[in-house]
Amino acid sequence: MNIYNKEKLDELYNINIYQKNKEKILSGGIPDKFLNNVKNDNRMSLDLLIRINPDITEKIEKCISEIQNLEPNLYYYPKSDFHVTVIDILKASPNRKIPENLDAYISCIKKCLKQINPFKIEFNGLTISDNAIMVKGYYEYELQKFRDILRKELRESGLNFEERYETISCHITIVRVPDKINNPKDLIKFIEKEKMFGVIEVDSFELSLHNWYDTKKEVLSIIKL
Repeated sequence: MNIYNKEKLDELYNINIYQKNKEKILSGGIPDKFLNNVKNDNRMSLDLLIRINPDITEKIEKCISEIQNLEPNLYYYPKSDFHVTVIDILKASPNRKIPENLDAYISCIKKCLKQINPFKIEFNGLTISDNAIMVKGYYEYELQKFRDILRKELRESGLNFEERYETISCHITIVRVPDKINNPKDLIKFIEKEKMFGVIEVDSFELSLHNWYDTKKEVLSIIKL
């Protein structure tokens, strides 16, 4: 596959996320306060997602098992929650409900998808921030093209659009830190090892109302390319 913007993605994953947070990780990381009360975390957001196929999911689960041996007390995403966030449409807010004009959002997404072709994502390696472990994703140009088209269309359509920032990332968050990391040096050694999870071809997207950890979610539409 022809990876788009690989140098920028490597800079994001390896420098902006990992190297800039390495000292914080070695000090135990920054615990996510919401993880102590996930069931009562009522923040919800409207996002367009890509779900992960069984082959890659299985490899991620094996990787998670190895991390659990080092750090059993971290928060581990179940396989049903593995996803790539394509774009945040409505940011996470307490008690957010399904928008009344949902059909307009779906129509907008479908209109934009007609302008791109199916594309591939390669999942290769891990990175770690001060409070999360992520699988690094590398994608073909069509994903960047779609994000740009959709941002423009949402803004011009008059639909409410609350993207927090224009991301170039394509990661899968698999672990979060609810408390201090106990063995940070061993964890970093594990993160730095080469790991190839595989390649998927994307031909559908999920429009979902979900919370930060994807433990509460309502799938609103599966949209095919």
